[in-house]
Amino acid sequence: MTRRETYIIVVIAATLIMLIAIYFIGRGGYTSLENAQKGDIVVFTGLCVRSKGDFSVLTNGRETVAIYRNLTEGKVYTIKGKLAHEEKKILYPLEITDGNAEKLHISNISGVYWVDHNCYILIPQKVKLNRCLDIQKGIKVNVRGMFYGNTFYVLGFEAGNFLAEPRDGLPYKVTGVVLDNGTPTVIWNGREKIKVYLPYRFHLNLGDKVEILGIARLYSTLTLYVNSPEDVKLIGKARRRPIGKESVGDIAYGSCQVIKSGRGLSLDCTNLRLYSFPARTGDIIKFEALRREGSLVCLNCSVVLPRENLENSICNPKRGRIVKIEGKVSWVKVYKNGFGLANITNNTCWILLKLKKSLNLELRENQTVTAFGIYTTYREKPALEVYSREDVCLGNSCSGSQQEH
Repeated sequence: MTRRETYIIVVIAATLIMLIAIYFIGRGGYTSLENAQKGDIVVFTGLCVRSKGDFSVLTNGRETVAIYRNLTEGKVYTIKGKLAHEEKKILYPLEITDGNAEKLHISNISGVYWVDHNCYILIPQKVKLNRCLDIQKGIKVNVRGMFYGNTFYVLGFEAGNFLAEPRDGLPYKVTGVVLDNGTPTVIWNGREKIKVYLPYRFHLNLGDKVEILGIARLYSTLTLYVNSPEDVKLIGKARRRPIGKESVGDIAYGSCQVIKSGRGLSLDCTNLRLYSFPARTGDIIKFEALRREGSLVCLNCSVVLPRENLENSICNPKRGRIVKIEGKVSWVKVYKNGFGLANITNNTCWILLKLKKSLNLELRENQTVTAFGIYTTYREKPALEVYSREDVCLGNSCSGSQQEH
């Protein structure tokens, strides 16, 4: 082969190499992804938002590309590649390096961090995050990142505190005492009642002091919806105070006499009625009870002196007190309107027993009577007024009638 022939072969080979290089490298220079055509060289910096097998998707906040290469989700890359598919924005990677996040089109979202199966920012609409944050659920947060689909991909964040005041649809934390453990549970925070809907089958006890995080709804009464038992923390019990010195949300304690029974007990030591404990007029009880806005509810109550054990006060009744009188009927008088009087005597002492028509009570002379009621007068004569038929025992009917408490 002559020197000239050799030179021609070398020129042809060099030309072929250049053509092949142009084919793989493109038409030369870099083109923006927006204006690129198939075969153009593109340099793209983006965040990897999906990677499965040998296929990955990256976005810069405005544009999205795909490459046939396995990358790490959540990491920023700079891709130099040839556009292989113009409509689907698929790049054939020529060079992959770590990217600079400053080149991305970053958005900021301010809201409250929330966890409910997935992790979200509430604004108050739910914005799903690609990953959970290492911060407390329910605190304010400012997150930097980008949207891809319905998911916000986090690049960084700054955490704040819990909301100081409730906002509709956003998480709010309250601390208070359980006033009512039904559905909804009612919490007293020292100023107002708060309704709380707890997770299914989750239960709190009356008088528990709790810290609760839930989604606030600004109805006429502030209402919280709690989605996890982990958002309810028991931090103690309500404050104990002597009866008469308690406030709403306290546990009141004392020993008092029942002056009237029925739906709730009237006591001689307070104007508040005591609920959720059965006792009879005249019983002396010891109690611990939760103070509500207009009542007391029993937490731990017992009868310390049954009314049967009260002294017979027929000779020295005390005005305004519930007393026990015991004696025999000396005479009975019933008026046309149904009201009656019975004279009860014991040795030289006597008292008039007032018989309201509603008592539906018939007494006979020489019948033994034990009655529990409030000492008063009738036409300036000593008298006893009873509230119900159960407060009058005939013969030995009071024997064995002491209730178990």
